[in-house]
Amino acid sequence: MRWIPLSLLIILTAGGGLSAQVLSVEEAVETALIANPTIQAAAARAEAGNSRAKQAKGHRWGRLDLAETFNYSNNPAEVFALTLNQGRFDFDEFFTSDPNNPAGLSTWITSLDLTLPIYTGGKIGTRIEQAETMAGAGHETWRHAGEQVAFDATTAFVNLAKARENVELLTKARSTTDAHVKLAEAYAEQGIILTADLLDAKVYLSKMDELLEQAKNGAQLAEAALNFHMGADQAIPRRLAPLPPPQTVSGELGDWTSAAVDRRHDLAAAREQLAAGRLETKAARSGYLPEVAVVGRYGLYDDTIFGANGHSGTVMAVAKINLLGGIADGKARKAAELDTVSFEADIRRFEEGVRLEVRQAWQDLETARARHATATDVLAAANEALRVREHRFKQGLDKMVDVLDAETALREAQTREMVARYDVILSTTRLHFVSGATLIPSMEESR
Repeated sequence: MRWIPLSLLIILTAGGGLSAQVLSVEEAVETALIANPTIQAAAARAEAGNSRAKQAKGHRWGRLDLAETFNYSNNPAEVFALTLNQGRFDFDEFFTSDPNNPAGLSTWITSLDLTLPIYTGGKIGTRIEQAETMAGAGHETWRHAGEQVAFDATTAFVNLAKARENVELLTKARSTTDAHVKLAEAYAEQGIILTADLLDAKVYLSKMDELLEQAKNGAQLAEAALNFHMGADQAIPRRLAPLPPPQTVSGELGDWTSAAVDRRHDLAAAREQLAAGRLETKAARSGYLPEVAVVGRYGLYDDTIFGANGHSGTVMAVAKINLLGGIADGKARKAAELDTVSFEADIRRFEEGVRLEVRQAWQDLETARARHATATDVLAAANEALRVREHRFKQGLDKMVDVLDAETALREAQTREMVARYDVILSTTRLHFVSGATLIPSMEESR
């Protein structure tokens, strides 16, 4: 269904998979597109839709059935007819016996029946078109599932990178706090600061230990989440390559909104389903038109299974028209029309929902960019503030609590800048996803 790089298959089938190598976000997405059960299920459903379309076309060729039937009867008419069919009718025996009370007769009938539709009022053609349309919907659903898997894997990759950077920030912050505690201990021994200041520093260090432990647990969970979206064992360790720059975002909001309504695969699938629903009304109308078929039968008759002592054939032309089907036919047609009306309303709602998603993603990206610009300035100020506080503390001009407050401000500024920076990446990725801009060009080239 889609091309998979041979090199990636070799890596996946190797003993440790990708765990022993540095994993890039592109490789994470490629792995997810192969191993994630969501895309596998969508691919299977798409193939099932293709098979149903072929099945519908097969009805044009009619039906050929082979059957073997055993019949035992002492019914006078049946015994007479089946004796003829077996080729064992004896004229003299018929008149010398009592035809009203014949002995029971065993008959094996091998029949080959062919039914070939000539005209069905457009029903077969409509069902074929309907099945092909639903196959198209399945294909669009598969493509959207691929985009969803790629988005989820990318998001998980970014979240893991963010969680690990958070661990690094807190590790450095904890190291800084530990250095301040050691300095405070030395000053306390010399009587330069109060013991209370030293205790404040130790309490702050314990808080840093707690935050660091929470961050490590969060990073482990983020790693498990990435493996989950990649369709891999959640316990596999991952070494991450640096994230590439965010995708470019140009144009205006209206451009992205219009593009989303045109190219979203899940919306395209819904439109295909709507088209198939409209065809249901056409199929219901065909029930009022005549149907013409040719029926042929060839039979073998004998008193042993698959015997061929007697044989005969029949060819018939059959025409029928539905004159009265009670209220069922009319109600079925009305139900199909109402289903179409309801689904049209659902599609309009869907389109508005897509526009809203794009608007929200666009505004989230603008907000993230503004927050990151502000956070960068705040971080620079916080670094300078801590430097000044440390200098003044060493000169005995500031208290330990002032240094700890500056540390807290710096840590919060670092966290704020980090979160805003990753939010820019995540918001950019989400904008591309909700607008239908593909995250996986290989799927666009497949099929």
